[in-house]
Amino acid sequence: MSYPILKNKFKVKSLRNIYIFYWFLLAYILAAFTFWFVTLNKQNTQLYFYETRTIDATGVQNVKIEKRIEREKERKTIQYYSEGITFLLLILAGAILIFRLVRKQLTQSLQQQNFMMALTHELKTPIAVTKLNLETMQMRRLNSVQLNKLIQNTIEEADRLNALCNNMLLVNQIDFGGYKLTNEKFDFATFANDCAEDLMSRFPERKIEADLKDGIIITGDKLLLQLAINNLLDNAIKYSGKDDVVLIKVFQNNRKIILQVIDEGRGITIQEKGRIFEKYFRGAQMQTKGTGLGLYLTKEIVKQHHGEISMRNNIPRGCIFEMRFKIPKN
Repeated sequence: MSYPILKNKFKVKSLRNIYIFYWFLLAYILAAFTFWFVTLNKQNTQLYFYETRTIDATGVQNVKIEKRIEREKERKTIQYYSEGITFLLLILAGAILIFRLVRKQLTQSLQQQNFMMALTHELKTPIAVTKLNLETMQMRRLNSVQLNKLIQNTIEEADRLNALCNNMLLVNQIDFGGYKLTNEKFDFATFANDCAEDLMSRFPERKIEADLKDGIIITGDKLLLQLAINNLLDNAIKYSGKDDVVLIKVFQNNRKIILQVIDEGRGITIQEKGRIFEKYFRGAQMQTKGTGLGLYLTKEIVKQHHGEISMRNNIPRGCIFEMRFKIPKN
């Protein structure tokens, strides 16, 4: 059994213990609250009977005193019930709030630890490949074809490392408001076509098609939008087979500029659809390379441009990721 598996089992056990302690503590508080409520009501009833018996023992029939005792009993009963209901609601609201906060913190902690493991792997792989390529070129006499292949492979790994660093930097800058958005008008179809051609040069063996309507002008930050499109295209390549087609489309519909990236890959389960844009989330595709930042960053970039992003199934298989932006005013 590998160390990460042991570590994950330890995390699950720790989480189970925390939840057991939490529910035990909440049950104890509710039991103490119930005991307090029952005891106060019991004391109120006993005091009422004691006072009425005292009046009966004196033999003095005083209607005003009896009514006062009755009103006092009713007042305290109402007081205990109102205070009890108020405290119960506060306890339950606090318990739900604390439970959600603790669960969120624990989930984020686990996600960050998984992210760090994935990030370490993502960083080590291109470094190891680059080192191996350089050592091969240094130790062996290669022909021009072999040399160019190694150089191209090294450049691709360097680009992958650079993209990973850019994703991490931009996530931090966007999350903490440190990135200043630049706005310029440009042809979105030409821009998307450049992204598709770059992907074709990096993956010449893959089937990448483009269906782009010319003359669609958009206002936005070129760097961020390029990163968003590249993230969707890289995802489509990553999660689809070598013979599957990846299609990028740009068109206008209902006064919206729409970009779609369509693949014929494995698709996404119903349970994961609501979480695919969460930070660090990778779901059942944990075995595939990635850090879980790509779709989160893409969603944030689209939000920065006052747009919307969604995902739906591609029939018969695969996914359709769609970004929608407002048409800029003249």
